[in-house]
Amino acid sequence: MVRSGTIKIVKVDVIDAMDNQSTTTSEEVAAARPSNSSSAATARISDLQLDVKVMGNNDVMIRVQSENVNYPGARLMSALRDLEFQVHHASMSCVNGLMLQDIVAKIPYGLTTEEAIKSALLRKLQ
Repeated sequence: MVRSGTIKIVKVDVIDAMDNQSTTTSEEVAAARPSNSSSAATARISDLQLDVKVMGNNDVMIRVQSENVNYPGARLMSALRDLEFQVHHASMSCVNGLMLQDIVAKIPYGLTTEEAIKSALLRKLQ
């Protein structure tokens, strides 16, 4: 039997039981999305949530949550390549128009803190 008009809401919870000494930073950003129209009033806003967690001395976990518009997976991978991250693991999921991306990567030379990593990624993603 098929029901029409019902919406299923999915909640995603991730628990990291292995690393209890790490810190987590999170930031939500409103980024303007390019528009086909020249009018500034028609430009749409896309919410981007970026979480960065340094694990140990060399690895970082990056979690990005955004609308599934303008190829967010390709944009994040391009930003990571430009910043010379070495990706160990990447996961991308799309749920109800929301793109969830989890990345584990080696921290590149020069980006030593969570804030520095977050700032560099935000510059590349906007």
